[in-house]
Amino acid sequence: MSSPWFLRLMVVTFVAQFISSAIRPLITYESLAAGAGAMQVGFITAAFAVLALVAAIPLGKAVDRRGETGFLVLGGILVCATLLSLLAPSSLLLLGVCSAFLGLGHLVLVIASQTLIAKGSQPERRETRFATLTTVNAVAQIVAPAMTGLLVGDVASSHDELATHVPNSHLVVTIAAGMAVIATLSAISLRRWPGALARRSVPDAPPGRGSFAAVLRLPAVPAAILASLTVLTSIDLLGAYLPVYGQQHGISARTVGLLLATEGVAAIVVRIWMLRLITRFSRRRVLVGTMTLAAISLAGLPFLSLLDTPEPALFAVMVLAGLGLGIGQPATMAWVAAQTPVHLRGTAVSIRLSGNRLGQIVVPISVGALAGGLGLAAAFWCPAVLLLVSAGLILRTPRDRPSIVRTRRASRRLPHLKAKEGKLSD
Repeated sequence: MSSPWFLRLMVVTFVAQFISSAIRPLITYESLAAGAGAMQVGFITAAFAVLALVAAIPLGKAVDRRGETGFLVLGGILVCATLLSLLAPSSLLLLGVCSAFLGLGHLVLVIASQTLIAKGSQPERRETRFATLTTVNAVAQIVAPAMTGLLVGDVASSHDELATHVPNSHLVVTIAAGMAVIATLSAISLRRWPGALARRSVPDAPPGRGSFAAVLRLPAVPAAILASLTVLTSIDLLGAYLPVYGQQHGISARTVGLLLATEGVAAIVVRIWMLRLITRFSRRRVLVGTMTLAAISLAGLPFLSLLDTPEPALFAVMVLAGLGLGIGQPATMAWVAAQTPVHLRGTAVSIRLSGNRLGQIVVPISVGALAGGLGLAAAFWCPAVLLLVSAGLILRTPRDRPSIVRTRRASRRLPHLKAKEGKLSD
């Protein structure tokens, strides 16, 4: 945070994640109020990724060619416009369209900010800054759903009693729109007064036509994309279907918001220790272990409805889920950046995010269809299975080149050794 440009970038990052975490549960409640079932909720959740999937690769290449700060401004403006559209009377079609454009604006901000860190940071600072970025995101994931839950309050537990509009939804949208304006102003300041960013070296080689295939041929990048996809879609499904779970079992929106906030707190805790865990166990083992923990937590969640008072057990499961899902995003961000040449990092970030968005389309639609036919438990069991499959495939990836952070720390602890690559590989 000592770099002024990085501090301003974290303002943009916090607001982008805050808006996503606050508005997406609200869209779920608005969809239920408009008469949506589990399948329709799945489609509206998937709409968040539709435009983003189409635009991800071209956006990544454009960011590599034209720079990141202008796209930060563009993303902020797009998010502001989408939030203003949500103030109109709700319908399933409008909610789906707004979800899609909110996802596009969020993607623009994410690609630009992650590329800025990947290109603007020294290698020894990159992993720490990605961890900081995802910790800021986790703080937003705590505050935002808790705010939405507190403002919305109680919701009806039966479909026939649902109101035609969610209480205080306009207040939630207005707060989010105000924060989007702040993020846009911060992005404008980065573009007009870049500070130390203006002095960074520019790569000689621009991204070429074969950049997409070149990135996918890099070691461990497909595995990182797979891990990122399964972790992110699991978080999305938890945020989308926990409100449905709460409505079916008489749990208030306030409690659901606190449950999602608890998951965010646990994610922050595990991210604080992420570098030490990777140093001690390797990135591969940490990813496999945490994804397995998240899978067990999600698989057990539907059984908690059998308890007379499930809330205490739900909070415990959210802690375990947060610990399991917290490392996937920062670890894969740094993984991809470390394996990719500087002039291809915007493209690599966009490919990783494109995989995320593909998962955010296919998985929610598939899970929504299964939940509509098999019951709500399928919405939690499906991501649990995907996490286990992904963890198994990660175990089979070839070893990466040594992590800079791990090498440096190992060298400090054992200065008489020269830290051979084979023993320090991730």
